[in-house]
Amino acid sequence: MSFRSGGFRPPRERINLDLTPLIDIIFQLLIFFLLTASFITTPNLGVDLPKASSKASNSQQQDVRVSISRDGKISLENKTVDMTSLLRRLKALHKERPKARVLIQADKRAYHGDVVKVMDAAKVAKFRRLGVAIHGR
Repeated sequence: MSFRSGGFRPPRERINLDLTPLIDIIFQLLIFFLLTASFITTPNLGVDLPKASSKASNSQQQDVRVSISRDGKISLENKTVDMTSLLRRLKALHKERPKARVLIQADKRAYHGDVVKVMDAAKVAKFRRLGVAIHGR
């Protein structure tokens, strides 16, 4: 006589679902999205940025921010400067951060000539990357 539990039926295979690879992939995706997401915080400098219908990708870690207000005041990284000191400081920043991008935040009612002057100053300072900030939807 055989006294097995479960009677005379053959033992069933137990199905085990291993969740470890699934959890690993979810954590990797979470880390990827946290590292690639950019959180842009712009200080309120009285600059009304123009709006665009598409989202702009921003990387602010190495950006050199130049703001141009409606009345033509130019600010380099939140400090008001004139054109001659802007060029001098842009050259100094280029020596510190040669791969940085100059990001121009111009008011939508700013004089077009001021924006071109800032672009030209960035070019003279040998910056290779230039961006114009917009206000997303």
